[in-house]
Amino acid sequence: MHRKKEGDFDMYTVRFQLELSESEKRFLSKSFFYANQMHNQLVRYATNRLNALFHDKEYMGARKAYGEAEFSKKKVSELSASEKKKKKELSNIMCVKQKEYNLTKTSLCKFISKEQKKYKNYINSHQAQAEAEAVYKGVEKVLFEDGHHLHYRRYNSFDCIKQKCAATGVRLSRWDTICFMKHYYKVRVPKNEYIQNIISSVDLKEDVVYSFLKRIEFNSGFKYYVVITLRGDAPKRIRLSEDGGHRTGVDFGTSTIAAVSNGEVHLEELAPESAKYEKEIRHKQNLVDASMRKHNPENYNKNGTVKKGKHKWKTTRRCKRLKRQIRVLYRKQSAYIKTSHHTFINRVVQNTSEFILEPMNFKALQKKSKKTEREDEVTAVKQKDGSLKMVCKYNRKKRYGHSIKNHSPGLMQADLKSKAMQYGIPYYEIDIHQYRASQLHHDTGEYIKPTLSERFITIEGCKVQRDLYSAFLICHTDDTLTAPDFEACHFDFPRFVKMQEILISNKKKCGHTMKHCFGF
Repeated sequence: MHRKKEGDFDMYTVRFQLELSESEKRFLSKSFFYANQMHNQLVRYATNRLNALFHDKEYMGARKAYGEAEFSKKKVSELSASEKKKKKELSNIMCVKQKEYNLTKTSLCKFISKEQKKYKNYINSHQAQAEAEAVYKGVEKVLFEDGHHLHYRRYNSFDCIKQKCAATGVRLSRWDTICFMKHYYKVRVPKNEYIQNIISSVDLKEDVVYSFLKRIEFNSGFKYYVVITLRGDAPKRIRLSEDGGHRTGVDFGTSTIAAVSNGEVHLEELAPESAKYEKEIRHKQNLVDASMRKHNPENYNKNGTVKKGKHKWKTTRRCKRLKRQIRVLYRKQSAYIKTSHHTFINRVVQNTSEFILEPMNFKALQKKSKKTEREDEVTAVKQKDGSLKMVCKYNRKKRYGHSIKNHSPGLMQADLKSKAMQYGIPYYEIDIHQYRASQLHHDTGEYIKPTLSERFITIEGCKVQRDLYSAFLICHTDDTLTAPDFEACHFDFPRFVKMQEILISNKKKCGHTMKHCFGF
C-alpha cells in the first residue's frame, strides 16, 4: 500500500491480484504489448521533433542567451526591469518554436490518437492519452531540466497500463470484479481485517479516483494485478505511544542508520540481506555472459571485447530463462529493501513525538570523484623485467555508488518523512551549513573532522560510537536548528552512554556486528 497526494486531497492505493484463465492472460499480455508499442512510437516521434528543434538556429540562440543570463538561478524579485523584459522575450521565442515543432502535450495526444485506432480492441483512447502525458514529462525534462534524451522501453520492463479516471478503462463494478475493454475479470480480495476495514469504509462510486492494471514478473511468468487509487488518508496500522513518545534524532550513513532519543537508541544496517541478492545476481550474469560468448563467437574480438557495429545475437532458451531469473531477483531485492526499511521505521515511529535529522544528498555521493590525486605513501610495483619500481599510486575515484545501490538510504529518508506526515509527527531538518553534527564535540564546542576509519571517538572521557553520537547531538538541537543545546547535551550524555553500552553488548551477543561501519 502506498500513499500519495494529488491536487487538494490525499490518496492511497491498494493492490489486488486477478484470477485469470489462460485465454484472459493472453488478452492482457497483448494489451501490455500494444501499450508498450504506443509508448515507443511516441518516444520515436518526440525524439525526431526534439532533434529538429535542436537544429533550429533561432531556438538554440534564444536557449543559449537564456542560459548565459542564468535566469533560472534567480528569483523574479531579484531581476531588474530590463532583465524581466529580456527573459520574457527569450521565453516567448522558445515557446513559439516548441509549438511550431509540435512538442506540446496536445500534439503528442493528437499523434497517439491516430495510432490508438489500430489497437482499439486492446487499449482505449484515455489510456493512450495517459501514455502521451507520461512521454511529455520526459520531453519537459529534456527541454527544461537536466534530461539528455528520451528512453525506449523493453516489453519485459513495461509493467503498467496508465489510467486517467475511474469512468473509463479499468472500472470497478464490485470489489471482486473489474471490467477492462468489455471483459470482466475476477479479483482475489484478501480476507484479513485491515483490507476488510478499507472495503467497508469506502464508497466505490465516490471514493475511487482511478484504477489501473499492473503486472509483476515471476520465474513462472507474469501475474496481473489491479491497483485501486482511493480518496482520503490510508488507515493507520501503528499504535503510537500513550505517553506521547520522545524527540528522535536520526543520522543516515550510506549503509547504516542511527536513531537516538531519551528512551532508546538504534544502530542498524540498512537492508542487511541485500548483499545476498547481489551475489546471486552476479553469478547468473556471469552464466549469461558465458552463454552469449559461446553461441556468438563471431561478435567478439580476440581480447574479449564486443566488435563495433550491428550484430545478430543468438539467445538460447537457457539464456532467456537466466535473464528472467535476473529480472526477478532485482524485483525481489527491491521489495526486500522496501520491506526492511518500513519495518525499522514502524519500530521507531511508535515512540517518537518529533523527528530531527541531518539531510543528505546521496545522489552526489554516488558520483565518482572528479579530482585525480596520488597517494602520499610510496608503493613498490613489480615491472615486467622483475625489478621493483617505487611509485605513488593514484587514489581511487570510486565513492559510495555500490553501497547506496544495495542499501537505498535515500529511499529510507523519503519513507521516514512520508510516514511522519501520515501520522502527524513533526519533521525537521537541521541546517547542515551551520551545524555539522558529525564533527562537533559538545564538551569542548569544537568542530574536529574525523577520518573515515575512526568509528569511535572520546567525549567527556567516554568512548562513543560516532554515528550514535551524531544522532545524539541531532536529537539535542536547539529551536533554531543551527546548533545543539549544550546544556541538555551535558545533562543527558551519561544516560546516552549507558544505553549505547547496552545496545553494543546486545549486538555482540547476537552476532550483529559490522566492523567497517559500526566499529565492532
